[in-house]
Amino acid sequence: MADRFYSPDPPVEGRIVLEGDEARHLARVRRVGPGCVVEVFDGKGFASVAEVVSVGRDRVELALAGEPLPERAPPCRLTLATAIPKGERFDWLVEKATELGVACLIPLVTERSVVDPRETKLARLRRLTIEASKQCGRSRLLEIEPPVPLPRLIAESVASVRVLAHPRGFPPARWPRIPVGGSAVLAIGPEGGFTEQEIALARESGWTLGDLGTTLLRIETAGLAGGSLLLALCGDDVE
Repeated sequence: MADRFYSPDPPVEGRIVLEGDEARHLARVRRVGPGCVVEVFDGKGFASVAEVVSVGRDRVELALAGEPLPERAPPCRLTLATAIPKGERFDWLVEKATELGVACLIPLVTERSVVDPRETKLARLRRLTIEASKQCGRSRLLEIEPPVPLPRLIAESVASVRVLAHPRGFPPARWPRIPVGGSAVLAIGPEGGFTEQEIALARESGWTLGDLGTTLLRIETAGLAGGSLLLALCGDDVE
């Protein structure tokens, strides 16, 4: 795969300009020069092969070459609403959710939450999604939303399939299937789990309680395991 670089600005007359960190990474770290071919993407689904035209100190100009590349995206839109694990485990979760193809990540505030990320941390995590997208070939960035209280998520979600992870829930074979082009949201609780009141609210609101296996999983493991299951079931047995 060619080196990939992120440029949020649209091309102008077939040209794209990289500035700042991306330009320095191309020129000084990757040591790419004029005439070399790379891949550029805008984080909104567009990606293209491009030829390096000129390299400056903090500015690189590229010329698009050929048609836009097909977007690599799952057939369903998955939102992962998750309590926040401590320390660098959240960084790891964001990176792997990007690789997996999760469309949106919502930090979830629950009755037993112990971590409430500040906007500065969320901004840093958004930058992390760029690096993860460059590595995995993804052209649409993972969206990271501001924290949302669980009752609000339960009340306002309009996803085709809504699953709240719970060790006494239904096994994946009994989860609703997501139609191709549909959407799903998976809610993952904190280390202490959801409270009985939160579980009852989800059940009464039509959410599916989903069991993720025979062992108790940490937050980041549960999010990736449940997300993988939902994406694997997308379109399966759906008329």
